[in-house]
Amino acid sequence: MSPSRKRRRASPEWEGRTIIRIAALPGRGVYVRHLGHPEGVDGVHRPTVQMPGSAPRPPAAFDPAWLERHLGDMQIVHVHALTPRTSAEQVEAAVKATRSAGRPLVVTAYHLSDPTGLDPKAYDEQLDVLIPAADKVITVTGTAADEISRRWSVTADVQPHPHAVDFVRMRRERPAVGHSSPYVVGVQLGSLRLPSDPVRVTAALAEAAQQTPGIRLVLFVHDHLLDSDSTRYDPTTIREIDRVVTAAGGQLRAHRPMTDSQLWDTIFGLDAALLPPFFGSHSLWPEACFDLGTQAITPAASHASQQRPGLSYTTDADGIPEVASVAAAFAQARAAGPVERADPTERFNERVRIAEGLRTGYERLLAEKA
Repeated sequence: MSPSRKRRRASPEWEGRTIIRIAALPGRGVYVRHLGHPEGVDGVHRPTVQMPGSAPRPPAAFDPAWLERHLGDMQIVHVHALTPRTSAEQVEAAVKATRSAGRPLVVTAYHLSDPTGLDPKAYDEQLDVLIPAADKVITVTGTAADEISRRWSVTADVQPHPHAVDFVRMRRERPAVGHSSPYVVGVQLGSLRLPSDPVRVTAALAEAAQQTPGIRLVLFVHDHLLDSDSTRYDPTTIREIDRVVTAAGGQLRAHRPMTDSQLWDTIFGLDAALLPPFFGSHSLWPEACFDLGTQAITPAASHASQQRPGLSYTTDADGIPEVASVAAAFAQARAAGPVERADPTERFNERVRIAEGLRTGYERLLAEKA
């Protein structure tokens, strides 16, 4: 079936396959939603996954209390992330609860370092318990699999990140851009939760833009940074970022946190999207850029730089982008013209392969536990 056509999920009765019920923990975000077959015929049901537009439900987490209440309805526990402030002892208790119930434990090692940046040492301790305990470990890139092998002597299966953008939007034709037009590079700074000083990051990007003819830098931040009732209120930093980027001929835009649809439209309107230094390992951004035909520029030290075709830049010891490296990426991006873009049919087929590969792995684990 064409990926441009919408179709309702097949019912369990129609699928004709034994249903495997997965506790996908947590069940939020595009990544987890897009692990299933695009036509819903893989016979894998993830009741914990929160679908857009569905009624709110209590959050599901790799927590002993949650597992005690729900493991009877699930055949496999698949952990995609751990909730913040979870201790290593809580992770160990959850592992024991899963084993006591006789359920296989699958772990997707999406982030190999703390994605929140709140407590890297505690996060490492959580992974030290979780990853060696898993019956199967999956990750997104070969470089991440190598890191997992070095750190825990565990062999991880590499499964590509599924598409981010819907197939209909993926088929939209990009507007033609003349060589005389400014080349717009967007940078999403969000709530300024970066591993390095956001003003110094901005200054490095702005200097690189000034060194590269034709580059126009647009920075995006969440508007609660300007809300005096917000815990993230930081007008001083925002004013300084605005001053720096404006002096370089760029622009700062404050906005409410975007829906997926708004985010895709924003990325589609850019010539390039630069992912600033970030906490964690992999990212949705290279996938969205690939789907939409926007040039991705990612930090070379992250595993995200290995996800899809794109450019990268280096950082210094403090995590600040190196100006010469960023300027080189800007120049290469502007000179390259249209970038490699995902083919919707291949992305559809890739997702089918991901879903069926997961199904096969789940079946094998269940057979081993039988």
